[in-house]
Amino acid sequence: MSDQAPEQEHTGPSRGRLIAENLTELGRFFSQRLQVRVIAILLTIVTFSVSITFGVALWQIRNQVFDSRIDSIVEEFGVDARSAQQNFSATIGSNPGDVQLRASQIVTSMYDPSSSIIGVLLMRSEDQASTNIQILEPVRGPAVTRDLVTDELRAQISSSEALHWQSVSIPLSSGETEPGVVIGVSVSIPGAGSYELYSVFSLEAEQQLLSLVTTVQLVAGGILLILLVLMAVVLVRMVLGPIREASRNARRIADGAFEVRMDVKGDDELAQLAESFNQMASSLDEQFTRLQKLSKVQQDFVSAVSHELRSPVTTIRMAGQLIYDKRDELPPSLQRSAELMQRQLVNLDAMLADLLEISRFDAGAMALNTEYVDLTTLVEDVVEMAAPLAREDEVTVRVHSVGNTYATVEHRRVERMVRNLLVNAIEHAEGGNVRLDVVGNETAVAVRVVDDGVGMSQEQVDHVFDRFWRADAARVRKAGGTGLGLTIAREDAHLHGGEIRVWGVLGEGSSFLLILPREPGSPFVAPVDVEVDFDPEKFKEEE
Repeated sequence: MSDQAPEQEHTGPSRGRLIAENLTELGRFFSQRLQVRVIAILLTIVTFSVSITFGVALWQIRNQVFDSRIDSIVEEFGVDARSAQQNFSATIGSNPGDVQLRASQIVTSMYDPSSSIIGVLLMRSEDQASTNIQILEPVRGPAVTRDLVTDELRAQISSSEALHWQSVSIPLSSGETEPGVVIGVSVSIPGAGSYELYSVFSLEAEQQLLSLVTTVQLVAGGILLILLVLMAVVLVRMVLGPIREASRNARRIADGAFEVRMDVKGDDELAQLAESFNQMASSLDEQFTRLQKLSKVQQDFVSAVSHELRSPVTTIRMAGQLIYDKRDELPPSLQRSAELMQRQLVNLDAMLADLLEISRFDAGAMALNTEYVDLTTLVEDVVEMAAPLAREDEVTVRVHSVGNTYATVEHRRVERMVRNLLVNAIEHAEGGNVRLDVVGNETAVAVRVVDDGVGMSQEQVDHVFDRFWRADAARVRKAGGTGLGLTIAREDAHLHGGEIRVWGVLGEGSSFLLILPREPGSPFVAPVDVEVDFDPEKFKEEE
């Protein structure tokens, strides 16, 4: 048996990961919506400002109400205390019963719950020595009245003849508490000595007032926040409306709708933005129209020249072929000329064919003539046709096939695409290796042509399909060509509903990936990636 504890299975992402994902999503939401950010910032600033303002106002109101009430309590209790002292002083020579009665009457007269005096008591001073008259300590109010008088307050009153007060929490029968004040003073009773007179004042009315003020402030603050948010939304929409319109129109212009314009309203900065946008759109429209006309002129020129040259070139080609076939009858000095003329006539004929093909693509006059083809066999046939060029350049060509490689395509066009890619790879392999991978999956068949030659930079990759573009202008095309081969190959791939991807590393090699759906125009997933490992050992391995 194993001593290791079984591992716990994780049935889902951790809470921390979920929080991080939610925060990331929230951050993305805010970063993508300017209106939300502006409103959130305004709401935060306004909420903070209103909270500080109302908080300071509530604090000042509370202090003012409390201070005013304390002053009123001190004044009221001072009057009662002086009256009580006068009554006690009038008991000189009285018997203990009269003094006790007078003390109870004073406590009872001071007790007035309607005036927030909810407790009154008379307590003998703790440091008072024994006297001839001792009275019971009268109390009016709740049973907890005596407990509200703290030792600290008694010590202050015993050491001074002034009034002293202390804030307390008065317990209620419901279990809750209400704020209150205990105020007391030392009084002298003839024959009985020093006593302490206390009153308990409730601050419930003031607390209710402050609660009402707080509620009013909260409601007013909430209404103010709502109004400010609505105002912010309106203002933000007024400001962002033209910006959003400009963004939408810019996307429409990017899609080719150069006729879009913005409404100019007023003379402010937003109106200037609309005017500037309209000027930009008009300029782009004019430039695009001019380029369209220029492109049309170029296309018409290429098409016209190609068609007009087709007949004389065909005649010259036939005459040249006759001379080439009879070259053995010519003097040795003319035999070489006949061979050179024949080669250049073949290149000229191929150039005209490419120009005619490009003009057909430009005119949108292309149509597919499809059949069910095994691309592996097609690739092998193309490799065999290019074998002389590979031997001349000392390039090793390998073909690897994986999966079902049958697809419905136009044989002639696919053959031309593969031939252009293969010849391009052989010319740039510089005596190295070229590998063709034919890979099929459920949706598509791909032909990847890889060489370990000079490679390409990112700039060359970006322009490799441009018309008449050459990565190295000093390089001589051994197989002829016009610089339109890769352009035509890409158009042929698009005609099938496929695509050609390219990738390269300068000094290591290049990779072209032709992807053809099994049925023209159907959705597909690439069977293989365009990127490869140019390691010499891995490069020769079969996929």
